[in-house]
Amino acid sequence: MRQTLIMISLLLMWCVPVRAQVLSVQGKVTDQNNAGLPGASIVVKGTTVGTITDINGNYLLNVPNPEQAVLVFAFIGYDMLEIPVRGQSTINAVLSTSNIGLEEVVVTAMGITRDAKALSFARQSVSVEEMTEARSPNIVNSFSGKIAGVQVVPSGFNTGSSRIVIRGNSSLTGNNQPLFVVDGVPIDNSPGDSGSIDYGNNAADLNSDDIESIEVLKGPNASALYGSRAANGVILISTKKGTPKFKITLNSGTMFQTLTQFPEYQNAYGVGTSFYIDNQHMLPWANVNYRSWGSPMLGQPYVALNGEVKPYLPQPDNVKNFYQKARLLTNSVALEGGNADNIVRFSYTNYNGNSVVEGFNKNTKHNVNLRVQNKFRKWITLDTKVNFIRDNVVNRQYSNDNGRNPSYMYAHMARSTNLDELIPWKDELTGKEIGTHRNFSNPYWVIHENPNEDTKDRVIATFNPEIKITDWIKLIGRFGADMFWTNGYEFNNIGSIIASNPNGFLRTFNVNQQNINLEGILSVNKKLEAFSVSANFGLTRFDSRSERRDSRINSLLQPGLINLSNAKEYPVVSQNQSRKRINSAFGALSFGYKDFAFVDLTGRNDWSSTLPSKNNSYFYPSIGGTLIITELLKAKSNLLSFAKLRASYAIVGNDSDPYRLDQTFSFNGFFNDATVASLSTTMNNPDLKPEKTTSYEYGLDLRFFKNRLALDATYYDASTVNQIITASLPTSSGFERRLYNAGEIKNWGYELSLTGQPVQRGNFKWETRINFSKNNSEVVSLLDDIPRFQLANRSSYLYVYAEVGKPYAYLRGLGVKRDNQGRMLLEDGGGLLQKNTDMPFGTASPDWLAGIGNTFSWKGLDLYFLVDIKQGGVMYSGTISRMLTNGMFAETLEGRDDFYLHSVIWGENTSELTGGARWDAYFNDGTKNTKFMTPQNYEYARPNFAEFVIYDASFVKLREVSFGYYFPKLLLAKTPFENARISATGRNLWILHSNTPQGIDPEASSTSGNGQGIENGALPPNAIYGINVRLIF
Repeated sequence: MRQTLIMISLLLMWCVPVRAQVLSVQGKVTDQNNAGLPGASIVVKGTTVGTITDINGNYLLNVPNPEQAVLVFAFIGYDMLEIPVRGQSTINAVLSTSNIGLEEVVVTAMGITRDAKALSFARQSVSVEEMTEARSPNIVNSFSGKIAGVQVVPSGFNTGSSRIVIRGNSSLTGNNQPLFVVDGVPIDNSPGDSGSIDYGNNAADLNSDDIESIEVLKGPNASALYGSRAANGVILISTKKGTPKFKITLNSGTMFQTLTQFPEYQNAYGVGTSFYIDNQHMLPWANVNYRSWGSPMLGQPYVALNGEVKPYLPQPDNVKNFYQKARLLTNSVALEGGNADNIVRFSYTNYNGNSVVEGFNKNTKHNVNLRVQNKFRKWITLDTKVNFIRDNVVNRQYSNDNGRNPSYMYAHMARSTNLDELIPWKDELTGKEIGTHRNFSNPYWVIHENPNEDTKDRVIATFNPEIKITDWIKLIGRFGADMFWTNGYEFNNIGSIIASNPNGFLRTFNVNQQNINLEGILSVNKKLEAFSVSANFGLTRFDSRSERRDSRINSLLQPGLINLSNAKEYPVVSQNQSRKRINSAFGALSFGYKDFAFVDLTGRNDWSSTLPSKNNSYFYPSIGGTLIITELLKAKSNLLSFAKLRASYAIVGNDSDPYRLDQTFSFNGFFNDATVASLSTTMNNPDLKPEKTTSYEYGLDLRFFKNRLALDATYYDASTVNQIITASLPTSSGFERRLYNAGEIKNWGYELSLTGQPVQRGNFKWETRINFSKNNSEVVSLLDDIPRFQLANRSSYLYVYAEVGKPYAYLRGLGVKRDNQGRMLLEDGGGLLQKNTDMPFGTASPDWLAGIGNTFSWKGLDLYFLVDIKQGGVMYSGTISRMLTNGMFAETLEGRDDFYLHSVIWGENTSELTGGARWDAYFNDGTKNTKFMTPQNYEYARPNFAEFVIYDASFVKLREVSFGYYFPKLLLAKTPFENARISATGRNLWILHSNTPQGIDPEASSTSGNGQGIENGALPPNAIYGINVRLIF
C-alpha cells in the first residue's frame, strides 16, 4: 500500500509544471450580513485552478498570471461574482443572495448540461455530504426521504438487495427500478435475491466518498433520451474529478449496528405442547425447542434439549442474547493534483463489516478509483476513469422463512430455552445436527456447518474524449464498460435435521457479466441576440453479455469436505448464456428566447435484439416548454422573486428480456446414458412488442421573500400499455403458460418540494427541506378473460396481485366470513371459522410519502436530521404468524390461565370447558358463540387466516442524524491539515410511529422484486450510529 501511495504521489507531482508567475492570493468570502460562507468556491476563470473557503469563509489560492487573471466566486444560493486580480494579494468578496438553484448548471440525460431554470421536467438533487456522513453500506438506502416521488425498500441485511422506485410501478413483470448512470455510462443494478440467499444489488458497489453530485430524473419526460432502459427514471451520478492543487483527503467512519426493538414475548409458559413439557405428557424433559405451549414456568426441574437438568424458568433475553453489535468500518484516502491541462485523482476505500448475527455477512470490500483528465492544446480533452471493486462476503445469511435463516429462530425458540441448550449443535459420534424441528435448523448448526462464500471483481471504466470544433460546436465520445466476475459456493453439511436435505449438498457458481456502452454526440450551442439554440445528435450501441455456470451435488460422500469430487451421485451441471444488443439514434433540440421562454424537443429510436424484426424498431419523442413568468412580466417583488411554469409530454418504450420469441430446447441431464432435452413450459411469443409508456407532466416553480423560500410542484400522469405478461393455457396445448402483450397500468400523482432558509442571522443559519409525494396507481386492463395477475404469494392463504381496477400490488387472501353487521361467522359446532377465500386487504403501495430535513449551523457546528414518513399501504407478517402458532407472542396468553385452571387443575372435559379461548363470533342464525377451546388450537387456527396478520405499514422514522464540527483555520494553522471535520451520525435511530407489532419493521419485505407487501423472517428494527472523521491536507 505504501509503495502504491508513493507512486501515485510521484505521478501527481510529475503533472505539476514549473510556473514563471504565480501569486498567492488570500481573502474572505462573506454574505451581505458579513457572515463567512464556508465551502464557497473560488476558481481562476478559464482554468481548473481553484479552491474552497474554510468554515469561516477564508481562502488561500495560488493564482497563475496574476496581472491578467480573474477570480470567480460562487456559492449555492448566491449570485456569482467575478473580480480581476491585477496583482492584488488580498481579495475579499461579498456575495448577494440569488435565485435558489436557478443559476446552477445541472447534468441531464446523456450527460447534457443545462441551465436549471430552462428545464421543462422534474429533477431533484441529493446532498452528497449527508450521504457520506450518515452513510449506509448500500447507497440505495441513502435516498430514503430525500427525493419527492422516490420510495426505497431497504434490505434487512447490509449485504442484501434494496429496492428503489420512482413514481410507482409501471411494468407488471419487468424491472420497475430506475437506471443508474455514472459519469455518463449506464451501470448494472440487478438485484440478487431471487433465491434463498440474497447476493445484493449491484449499485451497492458504488462508493459515496467518490461521488461529486447526484441528480434524479424522475420520469419519462426527463429520461426519454436514455431509451428503453430508462423507462422508470434515471439516477445520474457524477464522480469527483480532482483539482490542480495537490491535496490528500482522508475519510474514516466507524459505525455500529444494533437491534432497537424485539417482539413482545410472553414469559409465563415454556417449551412443550398442550400444557406439558413433553409431547408424551407429564414427562419432565423437552423434546422440542420451538413451541411454548408447555406448563407454567415455576422453576420446576426438567431435562433440557441438550440433556442437562435445569430449572424450568423464563428466558426473557434468549433471543436478544443471540444477536451482537455489528461493526462497520470505512476508511478512504484520495490524492489529487496536477495543473491546468492535466489532473489526476486517485482514491482507495476499504470497507469491513459484519452482521448483528455472529458469523454471518462478513463483508470486505476494496474500491480503487483512478481518474485522469487531459487537455491537449485548446480543443481536445480526455476524461479517463477506471474503477475496480472487489467485494467478498463470507456466510451470507439465508433469508425469509428458509429453515436455515437464523434470524427466523426468534419466531420459534421456546421462551424457556437458553442459548446454551442449543450447544453442542452436532452429535460428535454421529455427526448429525442436534435439533427438533424437521423444517428449521439449529442456528449454530447453520453458522458452523453450512458455510457459503462469494467474491465479485468488478471494473467500471470510462473513456470520454471531447473535440471542440468551434466555440459553439463540439464532438463528444463516450466509451463505457461495466464488467464483473463472481465466483462462489454454498455448502450444507451431512446430518442436517431438515427433512428435505439430510445428505447435504454443495453448489458452486460462476457468473460473468459484461455491459459495453458506446456513444457519439454532436453538440451545438449558439446564442443569437435574443435567441439561444442547443442541439445534440448522437448514436449509441449497448451490448450486454452474461454467462452463468452452476454445479451442484445433491448428496455428499464425506461430511465437511467442500469439493465437487465429494459426490455420492453425479453432479448436476448447467450453463446459461445471454446476449442482448440495442442500437439507438437520438436527437435533442432546445430553443430559448430572452431567457424567459424555452422549448425542448427530443426523439430517440431503438433497435432491440430481444424483439422480432418486424417490431424491433420503436421511436419515442418528447416535447416540453418552460415559461419564466417573472421575466416575461417583469413581476419580481420582495414577495415573489421567481415564477416558472413548465409542461412536457413524452413516450418511452421498454423491450423484453432475451430469448422470449422462439421455442428452444434445454438440456436436463441424462437418462439411460442419453442426453435429455426439454422445452420450456411457457410458450414464447414470436410477435412480441415493446411496452410503451406515455407521460404528461406539469410543473410550477416559485421563489419567495428574496429567494429565501422555494416551492417546486409537479403533477404527472403516465400510462404503460403492451405489458408483457404470461397467462395460463389448457394442458392440451402442451404448455402451461404463454407470453402475451396485454394490459395497461396508470400512475398519476403530484410531488411537492419545499426548501428554505427560515433564519439567517450572523453566523447562525437554519435550512429546511420538505418533500411530499402522492402516487396513485391502477391496473386498467389485462387480458380479456383474466381479472388479475399473481405477483407473489404466501402459501395458499395470501396472494399479491396486479388486479384490474385496483392499485398495483393488491393483497388478497384467506379471511373470515362476516354477516351484514360485520361480525365473524362460525361453522356449525363452533370450532371453525367460516372462510372467505378471497378477502381484499388493500395495496402494498403507500398513500403518500414525505421527508422533512433540517440543518442548523452556527460557526463551525452543524446539526442535521431527517424524518422519513410513509402513510398507508399494508403488509402481511409471516413472522407474527409463526409466533402466534408457536405460542411465543404475548398476545397468545389470552385464555391460557383460565384454561390451565379449568382443564389441567380441575380436569374439565375439553368439550365442556368453562374457561379458555373462544371466538368472538356468531352462527348463521345470529346466536353468539359461547364455546371455549384450547388456546393452542385457537392460535393454531388464527394465523391460517391471513386477515389476522395483516397490518398497516405506515411509519414515521428518524431516518438520519448528523452533528458535526469544522475545526477553525486558526486551530489548524500549525498542523499539516487544511480542513478537518468530525461528526457523529446515525441512521434509523428511532421509529417515532408504527402500526405494526413491536419488533416488526414496517419497511421489511421478503423481496426487492415486484411482489411487495410480504414480510417473512426479517430482522427486527435496527439502527446504525458512529463517528466520521475527514481530514484534508
